[in-house]
Amino acid sequence: MVREDKVQAVKDLEELFQSANSLVLAEYRGLTVSQQTQLRRELKKAGASFNVVKMTLAKRAAENIGLDSLTEYFSGPTGVTVIESDPVEAAKVLKEFSKDNEAFVIKGGLMDSEPLSVDQINILANIEPRDVLLAKIAGGFNAPLVKVAAGTKAIISKAGYALSALVDKKVSNGEVSEVNESNNDDVTSDEVSNEEE
Repeated sequence: MVREDKVQAVKDLEELFQSANSLVLAEYRGLTVSQQTQLRRELKKAGASFNVVKMTLAKRAAENIGLDSLTEYFSGPTGVTVIESDPVEAAKVLKEFSKDNEAFVIKGGLMDSEPLSVDQINILANIEPRDVLLAKIAGGFNAPLVKVAAGTKAIISKAGYALSALVDKKVSNGEVSEVNESNNDDVTSDEVSNEEE
């Protein structure tokens, strides 16, 4: 590579590293072209990309922008996964791919300028998808409302049962029929006084 090309390549890598939400570095020695294509396809769906870069240039770019914690990973054939959106989805893809392909070994990474160990990347991969977490949060908010609604329904039902029992008791004691007869008498006397006028 001509010196000017190297300088430009380092600048491009600096921009790539700085624009990323997260980075994950992994050794890919032994992967076939079709396996790399499959990885790229899966990562693209997760909002990430897998880049094979020249290690000396990547190391220089990381040092230039203060990402010294990455330099230890730039040895051997190392690919850089640049995550531009949700790091959880990309971590899931990487973990699953490394399970299915022994040649793909995750080394570590970076998230919001903080180093990520392999264990931390695995923890990220085990987090439930965003949609599921949002559904659980919404369910948590709805649970108290459901309890309030059920409690209110129970109170109304109990009040209804109590009122019904009171009416039944009054009917059995004959109190309700007397009330109705006295109401009928009142209506009849009112009607008569209206007719006289």
